[in-house]
Amino acid sequence: MCEVMALCFARPLSADFSIREFARRGEENADGWGLAWYPDRSVAVVKEPIPWQASKYTGFLETYHGLLSAIYIAHVRHKTVGGALTHADTHPFVRELDGREYCFAHNGTVTGFAEHLPLGRYRPVGDTDSEHLFCHLLEEVARRDGRLTGEAGWRWLYEKLSAVNRLGKVNCLLSDGERLFCYHDAAGHKGLALRKVRVRGHETRRFEDEEVRIDLGGESSDHGFVVATQPLSRSGWHRFGLGELIVLEGGVVRFSSHRSPSAPEFAPRPAG
Repeated sequence: MCEVMALCFARPLSADFSIREFARRGEENADGWGLAWYPDRSVAVVKEPIPWQASKYTGFLETYHGLLSAIYIAHVRHKTVGGALTHADTHPFVRELDGREYCFAHNGTVTGFAEHLPLGRYRPVGDTDSEHLFCHLLEEVARRDGRLTGEAGWRWLYEKLSAVNRLGKVNCLLSDGERLFCYHDAAGHKGLALRKVRVRGHETRRFEDEEVRIDLGGESSDHGFVVATQPLSRSGWHRFGLGELIVLEGGVVRFSSHRSPSAPEFAPRPAG
């Protein structure tokens, strides 16, 4: 099955972060890869229906110092729904709603999606259950009031994703450019974990694993979270609860459907 990874930080990070440990998951998920980030209010996406290791883009993205974003979403794909491998079926997917560009990536399989997840103005370009789910979800957001900016909206999103989860397996990442919404499957499919990170100046953060590092683009300290299907290092990670939705904004946890946002595992790491 697919795997996902995301970052949400207080300030933009340079894209010269290495994600080789996550990329190695692409050896078992060889049907496509994608990376999305927000240079400003708009989203940029690079994706291909080929293995991560076979792409020349990935080396460039790991070394391009001019790319900055506070939010990133990455995905490697193992195809379970759809025909031949295509760019259209490769995650992440993007749509505009109410002047915001939303980005979405999913791992799992939703059955009966055409019957149970009606569509409106948003239509899939490809053939996957994931893109169909994204289009359905945005239509529901639009019908509600077009916003996911506060706790009422986040609780609504939790209930909506919980209902969709009854149709199959759902681990998903959603962003509107300001917030990162992370939902873990109620049956524990594949897993989802997060880790607090603080980086100072041009310090390299290694997660106790030399194959994974994040380099800060800037002079002052930055903090945030990394979310991944499976931990990218040996320690410091906290598992999501079954069926838990966590909302990250500005490098901090704003909402959890299962825990207080002030829980110790969510508290920012102290500087120093």
